[in-house]
Amino acid sequence: MDTGTLKKSVLIFGCGYIGLELSRVCLEKGWSVSAFTRNQEAAKTAEGMGAQAYTGNLESDQWWGEIPPGFTYVVNAVGAASPSVQGYEQSYLRGMRSMLGWIDQGKQELDALVFTSSSSVYPQTDGSLVTEESSTAGVSERGKILLAAERECLEVVPQLCRSRKVIRFSGLYGPGRHLLVDKIRRGDPMSGCPNRFLNLLHRDDAVSAILSALDAPPGSDVFNACDGQHATRGEISKWVAQRVGVQPPEFIGASEDRGPHRRVANSKIMQRLGWCPRFPDFQSGYEDFLASE
Repeated sequence: MDTGTLKKSVLIFGCGYIGLELSRVCLEKGWSVSAFTRNQEAAKTAEGMGAQAYTGNLESDQWWGEIPPGFTYVVNAVGAASPSVQGYEQSYLRGMRSMLGWIDQGKQELDALVFTSSSSVYPQTDGSLVTEESSTAGVSERGKILLAAERECLEVVPQLCRSRKVIRFSGLYGPGRHLLVDKIRRGDPMSGCPNRFLNLLHRDDAVSAILSALDAPPGSDVFNACDGQHATRGEISKWVAQRVGVQPPEFIGASEDRGPHRRVANSKIMQRLGWCPRFPDFQSGYEDFLASE
């Protein structure tokens, strides 16, 4: 497909926190945008932006005949139908397989396919720095499902899709998603260890990471996307409390905390794709939406 002379078109699976913002940005760029979601309200929101919206269950094949082929890009940004193992398998693995079946039966020639995965595939609890090459041995059942979906994406034949990229997002936050701030404002205690690292990514930087991956060279690859700051839960909570004028929260159950504790590296996506976060630390990211309240 000659994207130099034709209008770019993108089909976005998932109209959640990232999918809708990606739709908005792509429309602003003058692209033709189609969006697929299981949520009727999200479909209406996408249509209100100017996108062509489709609704259905991604894991089935009943929608295959509704969406015509011919897109420049496809982005799989679905969220889990539920946080259970079954919800992950339904949305991520069976959903990915159905989406790839649609691509195959249409004999499409996509320029790029991007799947938004998660840094939760890294099970490390020792505070170590993890890269895309780090071990995923011992990951949870949900993490195994994400890894299986990643493999499905990366193994698409080049004849159907020139570029296959997986982006592993760290903890997403931004406008409309600031549960930590709300919890601290209420004075609720925080569970777990304050010294455990949090790897964060602002919504706008998640979108720009996807756009960078869409423009990446051909081939298959995996990228971590996070701000790269590696602040601890205690540091973030203390700063937020000071910023909103309340007492820092109490942490309870620290000795029983077995949650993830690792520093996710973002050097690969910055070096290979030229991506750079607009919000390279939580202070600038939280200040961005706190100042507008």
